[in-house]
Amino acid sequence: MKRLVLSFLFILSMLSVFSQKVIKIESGKISKDKLDEATIRCYYKFSQPIIIDKDSLLQTDTLTLDIGAKASLYYDASRARRDSVFGDFMANRLDPNTIQSMTVLKDADASAFDGTSGTTIESGSKGETAQLYKNRQAGEITIIERADNSVERYKCVDKITPQWDITPDTLTVLGYRCQKATTNFRGRTYDAWFTSDIPVNDGPWKLYGLPGLILKAQDAENIFSFEIIGLEQLNPSVDISMAKSDYIKANRKDMEKLKKKQSGGMVVNVNGGNVTIIQKKNNSESVSLEKE
Repeated sequence: MKRLVLSFLFILSMLSVFSQKVIKIESGKISKDKLDEATIRCYYKFSQPIIIDKDSLLQTDTLTLDIGAKASLYYDASRARRDSVFGDFMANRLDPNTIQSMTVLKDADASAFDGTSGTTIESGSKGETAQLYKNRQAGEITIIERADNSVERYKCVDKITPQWDITPDTLTVLGYRCQKATTNFRGRTYDAWFTSDIPVNDGPWKLYGLPGLILKAQDAENIFSFEIIGLEQLNPSVDISMAKSDYIKANRKDMEKLKKKQSGGMVVNVNGGNVTIIQKKNNSESVSLEKE
């Protein structure tokens, strides 16, 4: 285990700026552009393969889709809440005036704090940090992503209008009668099941363009799947807003690189005036949804 003792003021400053940025975004304290008002909220179980030490495992997360008349937002609400809790701790519990020492451990894990007194908090790498804003009328999706442990935020505008072949096959999903449609999208073939009972031209991730909400989708190799597990009407409606920020313009390849560079998260222990930070190694690698 490589041990590094760094200037605690520099580390704290970096973490404080990042965490306060997260808090402001989550609490609505920064300026935003209102894109629409969501009246429908969908919860999708998203399954994808991840590679850990050369072994392929299935990871499942719950993603949220907020749908308005013109726009929608697809995001990981659980990851956002975890980041907010960690950011609040870093911004409000670490006072530079009371810190006597700060130690940084690289490529360790939380077990290093077993039996250690004080307060320990952990941030993980599980879940999605990207936010996908879908403008259905313009046929474009805006992806917002942040660099790992940084205030830098990237924006990628992706022009997308999937072309579908609708078949007569039917399936019942979450009590709704659905019809099957197929599309070839950036190197993968997807089967999607949509319901005209909810006449909304939207769906999980970048999938949309059908005369009804997509409730289930999976690729032909059966390694990725999206399936709705919850659906609610929002009354009152919820704003779909995008933070005003000095975004760094990026393309899809840039976004893939950002995802691959993400660390395994942090573990922080505060014991009196002594602070220890573990920068966890990210030993997992995800498989890209887009081959092309």
